[in-house]
Amino acid sequence: MANDLNAEAYLCGRLYAALAELERLGEGEHHSLGRPDVLRKLALEPSKHLTKHLHAAGRYLLAARNRGQGRPAATVFRSLPDLLPSGRDLPGSLRDTALQERFHEGRTAQEAAIGRTVGTG
Repeated sequence: MANDLNAEAYLCGRLYAALAELERLGEGEHHSLGRPDVLRKLALEPSKHLTKHLHAAGRYLLAARNRGQGRPAATVFRSLPDLLPSGRDLPGSLRDTALQERFHEGRTAQEAAIGRTVGTG
């Protein structure tokens, strides 16, 4: 069970990074997922704070297209299914220090992957 939660924490970090990039492409640099306070809350309780952004992914994609960022946004959008944890819902709590570390490892890994595939910046 602990290994499953470690894997889900990692995937939640990757999902966060993809959604943050998608939102940034659609809304610009001052997007909500880019704020440190939002990241802290989201990393502690993914289900409570990340689900609404997952539901908004299509809106972020359209906004990005309208800003001339359609191609990189589509690439990020297509990656979302592979980043979903295996459970029915996102984990409710990742308050354990080890789980927080796994979340941030996943976030860092996905940010690097996005940089390689779509050249963010």
